[in-house]
Amino acid sequence: MGPLLVIDGNNLLFQMFYGLPAPVYSKSGKSIHATIGFVSFVLKQVRLLGAEGVCVVFDSDTSAERHEILPEYKANRPDWNEKEESEIPFSEEENIVKCLRYLGIEPVYSVGMEADDVIATVAKRYSSERDVIISSFDSDFFQLIDDHVSVLRYRGKASVLWDKAYFREKYGFSPEHYALWKSVVGDKSDNIPGVPGIGEKRGSVLMREYAGTGALKGECLTERLRKSLSDNMETVERNLKLIRLSERREVTFSDPEFAFDHEKMALTNSQVLSACSVFD
Repeated sequence: MGPLLVIDGNNLLFQMFYGLPAPVYSKSGKSIHATIGFVSFVLKQVRLLGAEGVCVVFDSDTSAERHEILPEYKANRPDWNEKEESEIPFSEEENIVKCLRYLGIEPVYSVGMEADDVIATVAKRYSSERDVIISSFDSDFFQLIDDHVSVLRYRGKASVLWDKAYFREKYGFSPEHYALWKSVVGDKSDNIPGVPGIGEKRGSVLMREYAGTGALKGECLTERLRKSLSDNMETVERNLKLIRLSERREVTFSDPEFAFDHEKMALTNSQVLSACSVFD
């Protein structure tokens, strides 16, 4: 069975909305460059990867659980109410969903949780029967990498597929310890503070020690940093609750949701966009 391509919908939407060199507008004056890039990605990657299933997950809710743990969680994100429609990536979501449904792909929306939780559930639930490739620049998904789960960071010809070997080459420890590593060093993008004084390099050394001892004692650190780690263990434990992704049993899927129309997937990008009246 070919791999299941799981797309972080919001992440890819933002990537295409802000990453393309110049905006493109429809005849009616609406921005469509993110739609063009998004659909192009789906068509190219399904063919390139030989995917036999596609799951596109969009955020439709936030995590009340994480906000209860840390009220400042993601408080650094933009307030879209203060921006013009032309500046908002979500203004193109309707067109993207229309194109996906034309291709036979039914989008999945997170309910009562973040898209990350839904994507993690897909990966953990289906990787026992097929390879799963997660397309996203959200590094939280690195913790899911194993023998059958990889993470695609798409940048055209500069794209990188993160598997276990590539992850270990870059970080020096196993993906299974990534959530703990991030809990120690923090995550500025999600407004999660880490342990003072322990950055990414020292955190990586700490994870290698942890892998060998099974304990987060920090014997590899200086006395000052060992004290900082000891004094902030509650912060690390709290962060782990925020960052760790696991299967959510309340999320249900049916295999047809991941199917697509193979004949339409063979069309060109322009043909799909025209069929969905994106240029009008």
